[in-house]
Amino acid sequence: MNASILTLGCYQSTGGPSRSVTAFQRALNARVVAWVDPVSHAAEELVFDTAAVVHGLPLPIAKSFLYPRAGDLRAAEEVIATSDFVSCHLFWRWHVPWLASMAMKHRVPYWLVPHGGLDPYVLRTNGVAKQLFAQIGARRFFRNLSALVCATRREYEKARRFAPEAEALILPWPLDATDFHVRDGSSRLAVRRMLGIPEDSLCLLYLGRLHPMKRPLETIAALGRSGAPKAHLILIGNPFGITVAECAAHASRLGVADRVHVVGPVFGQDKHRYLDASDAFISLSHRENFNFAAAECMAAGLPVILSPGNDLASDLANLDCGWLLARDDLAASAIADAAAKSGPQLEAMGQRGRRWAEETLSFGTFQSRLLEMAERLSTNRRGRRIAP
Repeated sequence: MNASILTLGCYQSTGGPSRSVTAFQRALNARVVAWVDPVSHAAEELVFDTAAVVHGLPLPIAKSFLYPRAGDLRAAEEVIATSDFVSCHLFWRWHVPWLASMAMKHRVPYWLVPHGGLDPYVLRTNGVAKQLFAQIGARRFFRNLSALVCATRREYEKARRFAPEAEALILPWPLDATDFHVRDGSSRLAVRRMLGIPEDSLCLLYLGRLHPMKRPLETIAALGRSGAPKAHLILIGNPFGITVAECAAHASRLGVADRVHVVGPVFGQDKHRYLDASDAFISLSHRENFNFAAAECMAAGLPVILSPGNDLASDLANLDCGWLLARDDLAASAIADAAAKSGPQLEAMGQRGRRWAEETLSFGTFQSRLLEMAERLSTNRRGRRIAP
């Protein structure tokens, strides 16, 4: 099978989508067409090699939807025309209607991996423009869509109204072998001493961009409201709308500056040191269609505190591996409950999550299920009917 991937530009700063698109590329052994914003593309290298790159025009109206530079489309079309199957990633940009046109012209099946892009929360941002795009620019795309590929059942339930006739593949994104980290006791002590966290204190870990959607300031506030005076919070992430200084200032205003440790960006294996020092992971994000950080922490044996915006929570409901919040305002009580647990109790919760990750998030499982559907959808592709 000759597969290709059509995606927006993915960079190290992109976070989860970069990891998951790279996993798709590896699993399908696919050629990649990257549809990029010229400014972002000039500032940062893509995380994968490409067969073709399409640049959006820098004009004000065209820029918002990355309307393409015509000279780049010939090479991109050649990739699609010679593919048995296309895996389309992300939404709300001009690569979507363009693929619908190319798929009809060359009779190539395709699926969509929305990466949370069809979530109602996303639709509320620039909602009128997005509704018009979905109704006008993407109608033919959805009409001929072979399948929706989603990381969680909750993500699919929110996305399926766009393509109710398409097949569903619900497939959690895979972790790397190095993510199944065995926490180190000496590293735990060293990091806690460096940050001034007592050994008998609960230590929560926030791991993700410092972005309003991910709610780092609200996480600091929940710690303050918890009534757990010995609980600490480590915040790790790139400034992305909220700065390290703003997090530190917020902690100071709330009187918890001595228990909030804003580290900033940490990459690669250095993250493991902070997982070693922590007792639980916390995400109060408005929206996470998968949340790689939560999955990584579960693979390392940490229990999790997840907001209702974490779609992964619905797949964990029967595991007793943490606190899956029914409402955002329950975060403080979850922190208090975690602080009241003993070390062995927290460890047992974390190990239940780790076993789930070992059974569910392996690359081998991910690849076999992807290939099975891709092979089936690509069979006899030249003879399939394409709706106008």
